[in-house]
Amino acid sequence: MGADYVALPRRLTAQQVDRLTDGLLPVPLRPFWPGAPTRFYVGPGLVLHVSDEGGDNGFSAWAGATPRNALAPLADAPVEWSHFDG
Repeated sequence: MGADYVALPRRLTAQQVDRLTDGLLPVPLRPFWPGAPTRFYVGPGLVLHVSDEGGDNGFSAWAGATPRNALAPLADAPVEWSHFDG
């Protein structure tokens, strides 16, 4: 959460989440937040968390990276970014 470089997408669909997490490794933990289950994914220099808001509210996500270029693979994802440092 204190990453030097972040990417914050607007509300996501399940298909967009699949595209963002493609190529990342899921972290084998129980959901982090029971009210809005959160899953973590990692890649080289990158951590992504995705929260299921339930119902038709879609998903929220946050990506943090140590080197800026770790966000580069996310740039081509078909999502609208509210903030993108990559």
